[in-house]
Amino acid sequence: MMKRAIAVFAALALSMGLASAALADQISDQLNQGVKLYQEGKVSQAIREIEFALAQMMQKKADMLGQVFPEAPAGWTAAEIESKSGSGGMFGGGVSATRRYKNGERGQVKIQVISDSPLIQSMGMMLNNPMFTQGGKQGKLVPFKGNKALLKDRGDRAEFQSLIDNKVLLQVDASRVKNAAQVAQEFADKVNMEKLKELTR
Repeated sequence: MMKRAIAVFAALALSMGLASAALADQISDQLNQGVKLYQEGKVSQAIREIEFALAQMMQKKADMLGQVFPEAPAGWTAAEIESKSGSGGMFGGGVSATRRYKNGERGQVKIQVISDSPLIQSMGMMLNNPMFTQGGKQGKLVPFKGNKALLKDRGDRAEFQSLIDNKVLLQVDASRVKNAAQVAQEFADKVNMEKLKELTR
């Protein structure tokens, strides 16, 4: 089982196309050390090595998700990309990347991409619930590039959520802007979907 887990983690590292050879070597060293410790009967130490290597791969994936965010449109500025990985927290684990945008009129937009999280399954159940097709306070279903999306329109505030290929949750929050629902959808349209699907295969 341990060897199989290590093989899976190694395959994950290769599929992610780690940009840093140094990091790739470090992860490989940790995986090999995990195998060695396991073969020596030091199971607890082997698990720690494997878990640390996995944490590094997850963080690398979170960093790479930042490649999907659009540049700031005219009249807007973009903040630095934030990335996070972990086993707990608000999204129940997984990896996420976030970018915030502001305009000169106090308007704000936040784009967030979440992967490998239990939240994905919950969102899938929500989007397939008939009650959301009726609109109302829960929002309304709208098509989005071959996927379903939930749009909540509050005038100068809006929330847009879409489950991409049942693997990745894309969230766009717009606030303090006119036609916030339209703004949220426009920002969602600018996300690099091809790159997103490539990184989350």
